[in-house]
Amino acid sequence: DVIETRLVDEIGFDLQTIDHGRQAFLSLMDDDSHDGELTMSALIDSEIVETIIELLQYESFDAFVESMDADEDEKVSFENFMIGLQKCTYGEGEFCDVSCDVSDVLSEVIRRMEPVEAKNKEVSASDRKEKYSDKFDNMVTSFGEWEELVPTGDGRMIDVLRGCFVGAKNDKIVGALKIVYMDYSALRVGGDLVFKLMGKVVKRQQKKAA
Repeated sequence: DVIETRLVDEIGFDLQTIDHGRQAFLSLMDDDSHDGELTMSALIDSEIVETIIELLQYESFDAFVESMDADEDEKVSFENFMIGLQKCTYGEGEFCDVSCDVSDVLSEVIRRMEPVEAKNKEVSASDRKEKYSDKFDNMVTSFGEWEELVPTGDGRMIDVLRGCFVGAKNDKIVGALKIVYMDYSALRVGGDLVFKLMGKVVKRQQKKAA
């Protein structure tokens, strides 16, 4: 296998990690895919993107997409999938700042995909929409509760948090964002990531105030 040889010789993966990578890659691939590539939409719709971003601590959803879709063709080959993970786990570039074992990450992806796949087969599209709607409403409510905890000072994260507070008060903005959050998986993943990051900022402020 030319790709396997290249991943071993040029990237430095061992065979066990490559095997874990194949399992994770195949679990994410569309059933009707015949070209051996994973589309970005399938990767996003798998609902496992948040897990990968969480485990590898990507700074943003865009950074994750950039590392995976190196050719900018909306497709991810197995080789690019593995290289994208390797870039982050070794802290290469600006994608993230963490060092961990790729094999461990892939094993965790496989483990988490099993219940996700089973659950998706049982849950109807309308039930998923209702879940997304409730989750969005809860996030908006949280921003309202967090406003009195807004930290002082400057910085990108603080500016984003303040922007969230302003947006959560505007019914038209909330309504528009809710529509795209429910209908577009890429924006939903990005929104969930922003919410998690803002939650961390608020928790740090709560610790300081305690």
